[in-house]
Amino acid sequence: MFDKFKKYKFTDKKKSKGGIVSTLLFLVAISMMIASIYRSYKYAGNGGTEVGVLAMAAFFMSLIGFFVGVKSFKEENVFYGFSWFGTICNTAMWLILIGLMLIGI
Repeated sequence: MFDKFKKYKFTDKKKSKGGIVSTLLFLVAISMMIASIYRSYKYAGNGGTEVGVLAMAAFFMSLIGFFVGVKSFKEENVFYGFSWFGTICNTAMWLILIGLMLIGI
């Protein structure tokens, strides 16, 4: 009964290392952003430098993650799922952070 659900893989492709790094950088950036939002909420909007440093670090992490994700598309004979996910999520994070910075100005 369960034999028809077996999946066969006729390839030796691996996951893209750059895509995995890009995804991990996105996860670090989103955790920094969540920490920044939490600190801002905890201090009633008076978070000061701590909040700014966390948000800027998240900004740069997502920017680096974007470039690593784009560069990972040059790898050959790999699956690009993590590359797509990391690149798109880092781009969205970067745009959100730019929007927040523009609102704050």
